[in-house]
Amino acid sequence: MKKNSKIGTITKLSLLLVFVLFSNMILAQMSLMNNSLNGFTVQDEEGEDGKKKKKDKKRKDEFKVFVGANFNQLNIADERYYSNMGVGWDIGFSYKRGRFFYWQIGAQYNNPVYVVKDLNVLPDSSSFFDGVFGVRSIDVPITGGINFLSVISRVVGLRVYVSAVPSFTIGVGDTDHGLTKDELNSFILYGQAGIGLDIAFMFLEGGFNYGFTNLFNNDFQSNPYQVFVNLGFRF
Repeated sequence: MKKNSKIGTITKLSLLLVFVLFSNMILAQMSLMNNSLNGFTVQDEEGEDGKKKKKDKKRKDEFKVFVGANFNQLNIADERYYSNMGVGWDIGFSYKRGRFFYWQIGAQYNNPVYVVKDLNVLPDSSSFFDGVFGVRSIDVPITGGINFLSVISRVVGLRVYVSAVPSFTIGVGDTDHGLTKDELNSFILYGQAGIGLDIAFMFLEGGFNYGFTNLFNNDFQSNPYQVFVNLGFRF
């Protein structure tokens, strides 16, 4: 009986030892699985963060403010009249998004000045279309363009662009002969093309506008066109 008791005790101890070793093996495997899952989670999070950072790096947003000078004339078909160049000014802001291909939308206060001469009047007389006058308008340029130096655009950029520019006449500036807003079209659509140079936080733009609508709201052909130069800051 004593011999059997010893054998039973040894067997129990052996089974207990096997159980402890097996339990340790299971716990070790569970710990490895848990660490692996955590590793995958961290990698996924890092991957998502990396994608977001990469996406954010590709996206480029800018806000721009500028002031400029413009040189204006009218395209007049009537041989009785001649349009000379007038010098005006503009001020505005815009929002730009994109890198190589980009789009931009903005608003500007535009104050073009025109000079129109009536060739049939005597020097000591006057005509409605003879003299200098300014036009006050709010323009909303909607632009698409290409930046050829987009890789280093934070330092320097070289752009070409085209725009559709809805323009809303809000008043008349200095005038020699009492011209009023009612005698002008309240809406003119311009087509625009230009180039831009970005250097650090500054930019310089130049371009050409052509109005597809007459400036005057009568049968008198008076398509406005303009050359402009703008200097501004971007941030």
